[in-house]
Amino acid sequence: MSTFYEEAALTRTETVGSQPKVQYLLHDGELVNYDDARLHVLSTTLKYGVGVFEGFRAYWSEDDQELYAFRVADHMRRLVDSMRVVEIDGPQDIGALSEQLLGLVRANNLRGNLHMRAQVFVDSADGKPEDKGPATVFMAAIPMGNYFGSTGLDVQISSWARLSDRSMPPRIKSIANYQNGRLAMLEARRNGYDAALLMTESGHVAEGAGYNVFMVRKGRLCTPPSTDSILEGITRDTVLHLARTELGLDVDIRPIDRTELYSADEIFVCGSAAEVNHVTAVDRTPIGAGGVGEVTARLQQLYRQAVVGRVAADQNWTLPVYGG
Repeated sequence: MSTFYEEAALTRTETVGSQPKVQYLLHDGELVNYDDARLHVLSTTLKYGVGVFEGFRAYWSEDDQELYAFRVADHMRRLVDSMRVVEIDGPQDIGALSEQLLGLVRANNLRGNLHMRAQVFVDSADGKPEDKGPATVFMAAIPMGNYFGSTGLDVQISSWARLSDRSMPPRIKSIANYQNGRLAMLEARRNGYDAALLMTESGHVAEGAGYNVFMVRKGRLCTPPSTDSILEGITRDTVLHLARTELGLDVDIRPIDRTELYSADEIFVCGSAAEVNHVTAVDRTPIGAGGVGEVTARLQQLYRQAVVGRVAADQNWTLPVYGG
């Protein structure tokens, strides 16, 4: 960590509740005050949605008195892939980007569960839609607990279809893509649901509004393939690994029909923000007994252990932020 980062961590002492107040964001590798992070209203990203991002998690371990950042390099690798797909001329050094994010957390002296974000924008002044640069990178680290809560989700199948690879690149985290999930979530909330699932144009289950989906049906754990317009989720990949190596489960990666969900024994969604969260009903149809199913509960427990390095340690998924 640079001297500037060290001095920032020592001088910033204000707290909100039990957490330090977030004072700094990162702008192109330099600390800026939270309130001073700005883009011009005519920048290309605001005019045309030309930007990509990643959402990360970090978890505080009371046992170790250490903060563990989860799969940072994998997220940064996907960020670089996203820039390539949408043709943004941004930074490519995964190691440097990762260390900048961890340095930001240290500068804010955050010691609790976090959600972190890295965003790459095309920031040309009064830009044109074909502009590929200049690229601006903002990073943030914000305290966050459980995104959905722990009571399970009442889910609606959205009337909005999941965007197709023929129109937009669904497997990356393009900012423009998220209008699709936002509309589905707004519809679900208007109709009294907690969350939404989207179908592909061909009628297969794709994913939720910012999270992948799994089901257990007839004793088999199943999830849609990456070719069914899903984000290639890093939490999804984590769950697949834990299911196979820790639980010894065979996982069917195959197209899933809507009516299969109604007769599923268990359904859960997963994502960096959503973590692993069970679904209690789909379109008012109860799933299983309406609580957390056995497979889901075991995967939730394994995931909570994995994010602080207690299982799958050989995968090197966790980085101790403070070096404890």
